[in-house]
Amino acid sequence: MAPVFVIPLIAGAVGGAFAAVVGRQYLSRRKAYQAIWAIALAMFAAAAFFETAGQAFGWSDATYRGYYLFGGLLNVGWLGLGSFLLLASPRAGRIATIAMVLISIVGLVAVLMAHTDPQLLKAQVPARGAIDVPTVLPLITNLGGSLLLIGGAAWSAWRAAHAGAPRNRVVGLAVLAAGAFIVAGGHSYAQTKGVYAAQPISEALGIVAMFVGYLVVESRIPIRRPSAA
Repeated sequence: MAPVFVIPLIAGAVGGAFAAVVGRQYLSRRKAYQAIWAIALAMFAAAAFFETAGQAFGWSDATYRGYYLFGGLLNVGWLGLGSFLLLASPRAGRIATIAMVLISIVGLVAVLMAHTDPQLLKAQVPARGAIDVPTVLPLITNLGGSLLLIGGAAWSAWRAAHAGAPRNRVVGLAVLAAGAFIVAGGHSYAQTKGVYAAQPISEALGIVAMFVGYLVVESRIPIRRPSAA
């Protein structure tokens, strides 16, 4: 086994813990965005564990399809949907949720019907083209989801800062936005530059930052503002 499989393993463990925390909060607060984020984070964890298996034991057709479906296609879109539900009206949120469900069904069918490239699956981190899913699908879910997730967190941080919100909320939202940017930026860099090893690293670093940011936001112990001299 190559030690590099530890990186997605860490990402999967953190993603799973993150999903459990948000899911537990949904059970007590019943906020729709929490249910969506819990689902999306569970998808992130599943993708990371598929990636762990692929890197540790070699990629198979099944492990790559699982990794691509939950990681390359769906989880960012669902995370973005959760952010959208925080900012939009209930009616717009319902329409967006229906649209995301339909896109997910199309994505699932596309992944099941697609062909994988056995040669590209021999690499530890398969390059673009390892599965022939139409490129418009990940473009819609990843670009749209990233803009909503990063933009929503950044906007919330800015709004909280100007509203005089507790410092922990402002800092936590900023860290969460930075973590989402790390994941999205690492994925874009890997795909455009062909440095595919950057992808699992950015996923692990990004999900850790997002989890820390979320915990800071939810913390009941505010970070004190520096006193005026």
